[in-house]
Amino acid sequence: MSIPPQQPGPQQPNPYQQNPYLQQPPGPVPPSPYAQPPAPAGQPPAFPPQGPPPAAKRPVPPWVWGLGGAVVASAVWAGVLFAGGTLGGGDDEADLAGYRVQKNLCDAVTIDAFKERYETRLGSDPNSHYASRQQGLDVNNCNWSLKDKDASASDYSSVFVNSTAQWHKKSEPKGEFASLYKGFEDRSQGAYAYETKPVDGFGDEAFLVVEKRSSTGSKTGPKEFGGMTLGVRDGWFTFELQWSWYGSSTSGSSKAPSEQEVEKMIKSDARDALTALKKS
Repeated sequence: MSIPPQQPGPQQPNPYQQNPYLQQPPGPVPPSPYAQPPAPAGQPPAFPPQGPPPAAKRPVPPWVWGLGGAVVASAVWAGVLFAGGTLGGGDDEADLAGYRVQKNLCDAVTIDAFKERYETRLGSDPNSHYASRQQGLDVNNCNWSLKDKDASASDYSSVFVNSTAQWHKKSEPKGEFASLYKGFEDRSQGAYAYETKPVDGFGDEAFLVVEKRSSTGSKTGPKEFGGMTLGVRDGWFTFELQWSWYGSSTSGSSKAPSEQEVEKMIKSDARDALTALKKS
């Protein structure tokens, strides 16, 4: 007599799916956030990966010695590069051009040229700032809320000056810096228009962005000068100083200074700030 095949019984539910508070079965261990980041494409890692303990030495086959001294020398040179991190994209590669990270960027960026025309707005902090130090990037920031010294009590125009310094420790900003500031022009639409031009005399490269906007919000009407940004790259260090003016023709606001006046002030304060960041 043939025995009929045994039918599978009902599948038991997974207890971990039924009760989300039960401990899940162990899975793969996630990578450590402190592990070495991957090396750039086309480059070997800064340090050889840690593997199992080396096996007992074996005799070197005779054919290896026949490769010649050039191969051995190349292997030794590669080992020196790996050990020193020259090819690994580590901190030792970052060319920060002597600029030093600050606890308070406002101590180095004093905007003396702007303060000849402006004063701190009453009821606000003289300035605000922050400092961030991360594995790949250090950032300092300081900004001010100002008003024209000659403004009347009924003048509601506002002036803002913002400064940002960045220390790029893992990737060189050279390849993207120019595109970042030239890209401002692509934001021109509606009531806003931007123009970018290169500037000499600052670091490896620098750009000045001029912002014009409609005071009434009109997309087709005339636009007035209302903002300027100076961006500087020196090696792997970048610095930006930004000036913005906001007023209303219906509130008795004072007029914004000319582009030439602001360009003179922003260049003077940026130059002083860069000098101070190297001395501090």
